[in-house]
Amino acid sequence: MDFFEASLARLHQLRFPSDLSFTRDGTAVVAAVRPAAHELRQSPQSRVWRFSLDGAEAVQLTNGPGGNGLPHLSPVDGTLAFVSDRALQGRMSLFLKDDHGERPVGELAGTIEDMRWAPDGGSLIVMAADRGLDGGATNGAQRLTRGEPEDPAVTSPANARRRLFRVRVDDGSTVEVGPSKFSVWEFELVGDDAALAVVSVDPSERGWYHAELTRIDLATGAATILHRARWQLLAPAADPSGKRIAFLDGWSSDRGLVASEISILDIATGKIITVAPSGMSSITSMKWRDDDSLWFTGWSRLGSVYGVTHLDGSVEWMTQEDAIIGTSSFSAGITTAPDSKGFAAVRESDGAPPEIVFTSGAKASAWSAVSNLNGDVARDFNAYPEVRAVAWKGADGVELEGLVLLPRDGAKGPRPTIVDIHGGPSWAVRHAYNPGDALPFATAGYAVFLPNYRGNVGWGKAFGMLNVGDPAGAEFQDILAGLDKCVTAGISDPDRLGITGASYGGYLTAWAVATTNRFKAAVMVSGFANQLSSHYSCKDFHAFINGGPLSEERYRRVAVDRSAITRLDRPTTPTLMMHGEGDRCTPLGQAQELYAALLERGVESELVVYPREGHGLRERDHQLEAWRRMIGWFDRYLGSPR
Repeated sequence: MDFFEASLARLHQLRFPSDLSFTRDGTAVVAAVRPAAHELRQSPQSRVWRFSLDGAEAVQLTNGPGGNGLPHLSPVDGTLAFVSDRALQGRMSLFLKDDHGERPVGELAGTIEDMRWAPDGGSLIVMAADRGLDGGATNGAQRLTRGEPEDPAVTSPANARRRLFRVRVDDGSTVEVGPSKFSVWEFELVGDDAALAVVSVDPSERGWYHAELTRIDLATGAATILHRARWQLLAPAADPSGKRIAFLDGWSSDRGLVASEISILDIATGKIITVAPSGMSSITSMKWRDDDSLWFTGWSRLGSVYGVTHLDGSVEWMTQEDAIIGTSSFSAGITTAPDSKGFAAVRESDGAPPEIVFTSGAKASAWSAVSNLNGDVARDFNAYPEVRAVAWKGADGVELEGLVLLPRDGAKGPRPTIVDIHGGPSWAVRHAYNPGDALPFATAGYAVFLPNYRGNVGWGKAFGMLNVGDPAGAEFQDILAGLDKCVTAGISDPDRLGITGASYGGYLTAWAVATTNRFKAAVMVSGFANQLSSHYSCKDFHAFINGGPLSEERYRRVAVDRSAITRLDRPTTPTLMMHGEGDRCTPLGQAQELYAALLERGVESELVVYPREGHGLRERDHQLEAWRRMIGWFDRYLGSPR
């Protein structure tokens, strides 16, 4: 087995913890643990585990069948609430586990996406999505179905919403407690009788981009609008006194990727102040510590930042690490202990796969390992590449950063190089175990350039909006300037360059195919090539990245001009397109359009469609097939480096 095949095998052994919560006494953490992929026609086989802080052996708490997740411990006893689709594949239902065993509780037609225990432990408030809605881009972006396929599949705002329910623990009685005219995207409880929620009238993914912050009376379902945002909202939380609300309000390309300064709303006056600790405006999560301070976590350049800030913006303490502190590269986060004197997190970095860690001090000077889920993978990954940070300037002097992966094979001189462009664009490549999901390229012998370009998060709110109104403009020049830096530094062979990317990275890959002949091969994954048709077949992202609503001609002209499909004058780059059949974020039609247009112009192209997949591939065999196909494509046109 060569290094490339060995790396695929190792990466499929990884396990990923998420949804951390402490036991009441603070001596252990429970978490959901999912595998790297799932088998044909299975749901992801995640399980709930208990990890002791004293180093005792971890205990698996749930055994399936189906997937288990969202573990939440009762605030009054040891009862564990979790969700599972063991009863009907694709529909996450509520289960309780205590000393007497496991039992289903509640009667819900929708699939549960989030939940909270009521303070008295007598009930849970759950958020459930009706059949026929879509998942977010960061979670596959597929139509939410369950059991037998829909026949017919009906989409209508009149019959599908994300709803709030109260489920009683003692008898399972279930009552809808959310507003009748809004769809709820996320919520946080305020005592036993109210919730803060991000809601929209439009229940589709388009509605999320225009959501509002509300307070919901759980007794009547009445919703009071507290804030109408210009951009996107995330993570509302009330202070201990219930007088102020912290939330995030900033431009985001996808649900779950908001990163901004912290907004504080005074409920009595309606006044909003912003808190940017030490100038940080890429915060992704926060939690009130007391009435005057908040824990916060966010992105800082190629790593993460976390600490405690006061409402005047002064920082009690703050730590920056070249690592991802959070359950994924989408959102940084920590979980505070019951006594607020320590916190747990999922941490990963170069060479160190995701593990649960804990620190007991106010300042995280040293992490202690809580889990050992991936130790064998890290120890045996002999082909793990060298990871280098690289800095350069864009055409107009904007300072930029990214990563380069270099195989450890002893080869000298410039290498065949793959430029791997991340999606979003409200995202970034960071120090992670598998940065940009690009390890297989490096183990196949390629140098990999992972550029961060203007519009990415981690360099401040203003930087994150530099590409609004200018998609594929200066941001694409940023990428080419970074590649020039790699060539000048002797890393990259200018005659053996390939390009790839997924989602928005797929869009920029298509743009490269349309506007330059610099690359010898391209692979577009889950991308889009026609902004106008993409806008009307998926979400409202295009109305923001192009500067305004596409119903207005001036913004529509930008969308048309910055679409690869309208710029295919003299393309020559052999292009492979790979797409999930059920992708609702960047619909399959986008790849079909580009494929037909390239064939019409005599460009060698190939379109590969993966059934049962959405935005990204999750079945094990599909992942393996896709990686082998991509490497084969680049080997054919760049010349195999092995």
